[in-house]
Amino acid sequence: MKKTILLTFLLNCGIGFSQTIFPFYEQIAFDFYQSTIIDSFPQKKKVKVYPYVMNFHPSRSEFYNPLCLGISWKSKSVFKELESYLETQLKIDSDRFELDFSNLDKKKFKIKKRGEGNYPRLKITPPNIEINGKERIFVNIHITNEYLYETYHIEFNEKGEIINWCRNYDEVIRTY
Repeated sequence: MKKTILLTFLLNCGIGFSQTIFPFYEQIAFDFYQSTIIDSFPQKKKVKVYPYVMNFHPSRSEFYNPLCLGISWKSKSVFKELESYLETQLKIDSDRFELDFSNLDKKKFKIKKRGEGNYPRLKITPPNIEINGKERIFVNIHITNEYLYETYHIEFNEKGEIINWCRNYDEVIRTY
């Protein structure tokens, strides 16, 4: 009886173990790109997508400031990756290790298991958060074409709901 009362008291007072559960930001961003953005900015060829986290994440320096959202940040140093999110994501038994392509439109996308493939290629950055700001979370989707580099900035709230998005692009012009 004493053990039951003590256990009830400890659990009711908030003493116990808890774990932060994050939404799968990359999956939400990809689904949003697939359902909304690609129709607004269509590609000429099928976009190559990668199912596994080590393939769809670009190198760690590929997060770009979302200046097109109307807020000016002075440098990349105002953002940092969600470290606890990444630590759990890189485990092979994580539910955020692989993107779900069950609703993939095969006319617009091609799944690549490994290798870079031809253009266009889609990469998704890990979620980044403002260091000294609101609890806003950002994910970049990079579409790499041969001469056009598109970046879609997607802004989330802490619940994983999309608040806003915008598009930046850079075009390479070769002169001979």
